[in-house]
Amino acid sequence: MLGIGECVIYGSHGLCRVQDILVPSFLERGKEKEYYQMESAVDTGSVLYVPVDGAEDKVRDVITADEAEGLIEEIEATPELELPEGKKAEPAIMEVIKRNLTDEMMSLVKSLRKIKAVREAHGKKFAALNEKYLNIAEKLLYTELAFSLKSEKDVIKRRVLEVLSQLPLETA
Repeated sequence: MLGIGECVIYGSHGLCRVQDILVPSFLERGKEKEYYQMESAVDTGSVLYVPVDGAEDKVRDVITADEAEGLIEEIEATPELELPEGKKAEPAIMEVIKRNLTDEMMSLVKSLRKIKAVREAHGKKFAALNEKYLNIAEKLLYTELAFSLKSEKDVIKRRVLEVLSQLPLETA
């Protein structure tokens, strides 16, 4: 069972802090059960209600500072995702975002950033759909890394983008 004040990753909602454990007033009589009331760090001010029963399947621990540092230091070795072209990529991207595992999120960010850089290098636009998912992935990833490293999200983003900008654009 999670404790009040504990921070966890709740699926695609990302980093959340348990504010309370309660029986919400919006439940029907006779269907009362305990919920975690969580506040999202990704979508500031957003409050989520997660049933205590079954929550262990939907939440995971935040990565450690050492794991976060290692993830940033090993970006070059992080495998890129094999994404289909165009709209066919959406289901694959959504699955990664839904799972919200840091190593997969870093792979997704690396892959989408590379696609963006290659397209821009060829004078082409980056698809709006890819831009949308890149923003979501970066928000989730950088929020968790910043929390783990006791840093700011913008500082983490600059670090990651600095490493990514040094990588070659050619495809294997």
